[in-house]
Amino acid sequence: MTSQKERDAMLTGALLRMERIRQGRGQKYVCFGICVPSYLSKIERGMAYADPALAAELFGRLGIRYETDISVLERFREAMEEYFYRLNYHLNTEEIYRKWKEKDQELSYSPLAIEWLLVKGFEGKKVSDLLGSLWEAMDQKQQAYGNLLLWRQNPRAADGIDRCKAACQVLGSAFAMDYLCMAYFEQGDYAAVHCMENKAVAVAVEEGNTWQLADYFYLNGTAYACLNMEEMMMTYYERSIRLLQNTGWSNELADLYYNIGATCISLQKYEKAWEYLEKAKQVSGEDGVSVLHKKAIVQIRTGRVSQGQVILERLRKLLEQEALTESGDWLKYEEACMECQKDFLSDPAYLVLLERLIAVLEQERHPGHLYFYKDVIVEAYKKQRKYKKALEFEERLRSISF
Repeated sequence: MTSQKERDAMLTGALLRMERIRQGRGQKYVCFGICVPSYLSKIERGMAYADPALAAELFGRLGIRYETDISVLERFREAMEEYFYRLNYHLNTEEIYRKWKEKDQELSYSPLAIEWLLVKGFEGKKVSDLLGSLWEAMDQKQQAYGNLLLWRQNPRAADGIDRCKAACQVLGSAFAMDYLCMAYFEQGDYAAVHCMENKAVAVAVEEGNTWQLADYFYLNGTAYACLNMEEMMMTYYERSIRLLQNTGWSNELADLYYNIGATCISLQKYEKAWEYLEKAKQVSGEDGVSVLHKKAIVQIRTGRVSQGQVILERLRKLLEQEALTESGDWLKYEEACMECQKDFLSDPAYLVLLERLIAVLEQERHPGHLYFYKDVIVEAYKKQRKYKKALEFEERLRSISF
């Protein structure tokens, strides 16, 4: 097993080498008057340990201040411990990041560079390439968070589930298990999400982690929603609602209410769908793109086409405002517009649009989104006598894990 000193050596060497190459400098330039090139080469490969004073000199040649102030590093280490605690319990992390980002360069070139890199990643910065470059310098816990972060930055990656599993083995936390559940969900493996229940719930309860418990119930309910299993969906959603109401996370209820509304549309329970879509608006304070789309569909499919068209006009303006005219949401808007037309199911252009939408949904979103369009897709294929395609589509949906 690699020792901490060996990891420190690898970290210093990797950071030094990356900065030297970035500046286009040779080894002789960096080490002149400080050490021989062969020793610098060993440092860069992690084969020799550069004490803080030597490391500071070498970075100084590149115009970089290598942070060695023990008091600064100790304060940062304490801040990072607080950051990851908050991250695990879904508390405010932004204020910690905002406070320390002013020292970005000092922290990026310090013994705590990996912790800072992980923080930047969880705050939304793209760090995948740097994580890969520093992977061997990380300890097991850092690699575990790194695996979760790499999944988060590319949730459709083929190795995503394995990365989340590896993180769970090291961290054993409700936070890590939540990521694994999300990875299963993104791959359409809803059965695996259901099977995680006993362990995920037990760990969240043991930690006293209200957020992760509510989020698991939400995710499990959504897995059932994707399969139009209303009773099971409501069982888990109601648990999540009870945990989230009257908390600092009450805004998260908007997503829950929206998902219930969307599922009720698929089940042709339009009155109930409208009720929950209105609840989503009440929580969030406005109708977003997804809610407007579903409200338009409710009006159109209950015969109130003119009211649906009014909502679609609001949706069009919002999509243009948010520069979403090339997105899957725009195709959904176009599909809803065509539903306003008489005998739209028999229109070949409608089927062409649906097949474009299917391709985008399969590429950009988890497979459950296809269930929302299942009935109109199958009916359109049958109306236009494309029975083989209808059977193929139904078979594709059956292949999604239950």
